[in-house]
Amino acid sequence: MNRTKNTLTTIVLTVVLLLLSLALGGCGAWGRDATSPTPHYHKVPQDETQNESQKPQLYTFVLELRLPTDKTEISDGDSFPHSTVDGELIAQWSIPIYGNTVYESVTKYFENKEHKITFRLSQHRFYMFHDCTLDDGSYYNLETCYIAVDGKYAMTANYQSLLGKDGVIGTEDDVKVVTLVYKGWLY
Repeated sequence: MNRTKNTLTTIVLTVVLLLLSLALGGCGAWGRDATSPTPHYHKVPQDETQNESQKPQLYTFVLELRLPTDKTEISDGDSFPHSTVDGELIAQWSIPIYGNTVYESVTKYFENKEHKITFRLSQHRFYMFHDCTLDDGSYYNLETCYIAVDGKYAMTANYQSLLGKDGVIGTEDDVKVVTLVYKGWLY
């Protein structure tokens, strides 16, 4: 009787642990990244001369996809060299700022577009650029892209704020250009 009870308890605990791990595995990023709990588009304030019936302007940043160059550099804290960010332009988009981060804005922008940029979740914390498919069918694996924000190395997409260091939209330190250098890390 005790043996049956122990076996049943072991099975129940195993099933509970399995269900718990599946539930947690289905969650997005763990921890406190820079994403907004209530993402929305950031609108440029209207001045008194604008008609309220006009479509509101949104704050934007430029997303560039570039080829690597023969020139390399090592930025502060880098272990490996990476391509400079002035390679040939493959594609460029003006992305409205949605939420607070590169991840939120890029995901929202490409939601219903012919061309796509996708992300993958790494270690349940970091949304990394995964791939890009342009509307002409060109495909780019972005797993080894070098990411720069306004010319400097950038954090992963869900930790990279677009609102600048002050966290306020519409100020001088807002992000202007995010550059993805295709195969930009040179291992």
